[in-house]
Amino acid sequence: MPTRLGWYFLGASVLLFIAGSYYRENSFILLSCIPFALLLINGLLVFFNVRGLSLKRQLPAETHAGESIDVVLLLHNHGPIPRFALELDDTSLPDLYRDETANLVMAVSPGFVHRASYAAAFGRRGKHRLSACTVSSAFPFGLMRMSRTLSFRSDILVYPRPARLSEGFEQRLLESARFFGESSVASRGQEEVYGVREYLPGQNVARIHWRTTARTGKPMILELEGRQDASFVLTLDTATVGDPGTLRQRLESAIGLFAGITYFLTRQGVMFRFAWYGGAVHASRPGRGDAHYHAVMEKLGVAGFSERRLGEWIDDIGVGALHEVPVLVTLGPKEHAEASLRAGRGAIVVSAGEPDFKQFLRFDAMGRKSIAGTELARFGGPQTEAQP
Repeated sequence: MPTRLGWYFLGASVLLFIAGSYYRENSFILLSCIPFALLLINGLLVFFNVRGLSLKRQLPAETHAGESIDVVLLLHNHGPIPRFALELDDTSLPDLYRDETANLVMAVSPGFVHRASYAAAFGRRGKHRLSACTVSSAFPFGLMRMSRTLSFRSDILVYPRPARLSEGFEQRLLESARFFGESSVASRGQEEVYGVREYLPGQNVARIHWRTTARTGKPMILELEGRQDASFVLTLDTATVGDPGTLRQRLESAIGLFAGITYFLTRQGVMFRFAWYGGAVHASRPGRGDAHYHAVMEKLGVAGFSERRLGEWIDDIGVGALHEVPVLVTLGPKEHAEASLRAGRGAIVVSAGEPDFKQFLRFDAMGRKSIAGTELARFGGPQTEAQP
């Protein structure tokens, strides 16, 4: 199609031809051929300029919602001639926010691959698919423009952004971890030392062995017979209970808080397991570390509403072990969840529909309640560098 300037040239060519025919001036007719010939030449060059191209896209396998990532576009010139002045317009998804609308590629030599990139962020958790990319050009005169669609499918999983936990809630989690870290044998002082291992944040500092710490240069803690590792069982209840108009808001708030708990316990090195019902009971084994963090966040990234109530599946995950602290995040009333959980001492139940829900969140100076991308990168979350 002609560009705006191309339409001007086409109009000038038609007017010159009409004037030459009316006044029988052959010079006007010859002049009318010049802009028309430029249009044809531009159209022919543009046609060959956008042929023989292929595209690949590189982006991370996962990221957090709202976190900036680099999307890399690899444009390969298969043809025997160089390509000039190409515009790459990547897939426009409603939840994809980009720093620029299109990428300009000035030249690609025959057989070479040009690397273009742009920064983007996904505003919503879940699985996203980037498919087609449009390449267009108006080279060399800018009179005719042609576009082609280059297809290359890329999938990415977007984790929910972890919420900042309030200081009181963090302290409560740590106190529960320390309480369940000792058995009755340890409380009577009858345990014996059988090993030394590296200290993890959240453990009892009174058990640090200072002599070994001075020798190794890092905090070391005594392992005593009769003591158990602190462990949590994190349960997410997404049954559709309550006002239908606020269900989606409560779901996203509950998942954000749940992701915040996962982030905090992983950062503290505390062992925990995860349980949620989504078509079937999804229950993980107890674990800690980055791998366990990613396994839980993958489930949270695609978590939706549950068609079964909490009381119908809670017994299948084995809540109530003596060494585990039950933490339940629900969409419905707290009283119903506590009755279904039938948990004993130390259980923590949070309802996204209760007025006190904000007491579990912390807001920074800018009023944001979610953890920044720089904190996630420093912690060792999903890499933001593009990978094939």
